[in-house]
This record gives sequence, C-alpha cells and structure tokens, in this order.
Amino acid sequence: MLDISFKSNVDVISRQLSALAYKQLPFAEARAATELAKLAATAEKAAIPAVFEKATPFTVNSVGVQAARKELPIARVYIKDKAAEYLVPYEFGGTQFVGKKPGDLVPVGAAANQYGNLPRNLIRRYLNRKDCFLGTVKTARGDVFGLWQRPTPTAPATNRRRKKVAMENTTGKLKLLVAIHAPVATKKRLKFGDRAQSVVAANFSRVFGAELAKAIARTRG
Repeated sequence: MLDISFKSNVDVISRQLSALAYKQLPFAEARAATELAKLAATAEKAAIPAVFEKATPFTVNSVGVQAARKELPIARVYIKDKAAEYLVPYEFGGTQFVGKKPGDLVPVGAAANQYGNLPRNLIRRYLNRKDCFLGTVKTARGDVFGLWQRPTPTAPATNRRRKKVAMENTTGKLKLLVAIHAPVATKKRLKFGDRAQSVVAANFSRVFGAELAKAIARTRG
C-alpha cells in the first residue's frame, strides 16, 4: 500500500498563486492525487506479469485505488487483502505464503490450467480415489513428498474403461501428480512502492498543473 501525497510540493506552489487560484488549490490537489494514484496503479498492473510468469487476472486486478478528497487530499494505491497475503513476501522479503495448502504445489503429472496452477479442488478429487495418496516416496533423486497415483491394474480395453483412461496411471509404476515443496524464502521483488513513487515524481508537474488549471477555469466560467 502506498499513500500518494505531495504536500511539500503544493506548499511551494501555493505561495506563487493568485487569490483565485489559491482558493481552488484543495480541489486541484485532491484531483491530482487521485489521477497520479491511477497512473501508478496502471504501472503496477503492467509490471506484475513481468515479475510473475503467467500471473492470473485475479493477481493483476488486485491493484486498487482509493481516491483523495478535498478534506483529505491523499490518494491510496494498494493491493487487495486476498492477493496481499501472498504478494507481501515479494515486496518486503520473507517466506512464500501457502495459506492452508500443505506446501508449494507444483504440477507434474496433473494437468495445470493456462496460468500454471492446479484447478480448484483437484487434489481433493484425486484423494477421493482409492489409487491416489499424499505421502513421501523414495526416488532416484531422493525423497519426494507429493500427491502420488498407484499404477492401474491391466484389464481388457472396454468402451467404459477407455473413457476413464485420462485419469488412470498406465505407466506400471507410481506416478507423481503434484510435488509439494516446503515454502522457501522469496527472491523476486515486486518493487511496488518504488514504482509508484517513480510514477508520481515523473508526472506530478504535468498532472497537478492540469488539474489546477481546470479548477480555475471552472470558477471563472
């Protein structure tokens, strides 16, 4: 979350304004803060897919803006609560947030969606099957914890069985569907605060000048 305010800049400008312009200053300040917050939010949304490969629309659209008011000329750019839970470690550092999941879920033999994530409740659906289990299995690469599927016994190929083949393990050995890794310290950085500050600094003069001019023009009109 970042509050967009520029009181020190406005204080300097206010000493150079006419009485008419000074009277419109609170309106212009609030409007400018809101417009700058919107510009910052647009930049944040554009940056998320560059930081996180295959970012979901939910994550991209989690950037919000709270408008400034005349009485409180501070606008706010923020990440909505649900997304903030897992994005905060990528801004300030820390361990991956996995919520109620047993760990970081990495699809292996299970089909992922277009964003590289498991469909909702997929693990639960697999665990309702008698041939699947959560556990640790010794492999050539060491112990691997995850969702595993036992091999399907061979049987005559009937039409009914052909419909089920997509969910069956025909490899003849245990099949890893989902690897479950312990959360690790994050390395990527979102740079949310730095980016928003840069946008504000780069656009302040243009945006504030335009909003002040509009406010004065409305009064004269």
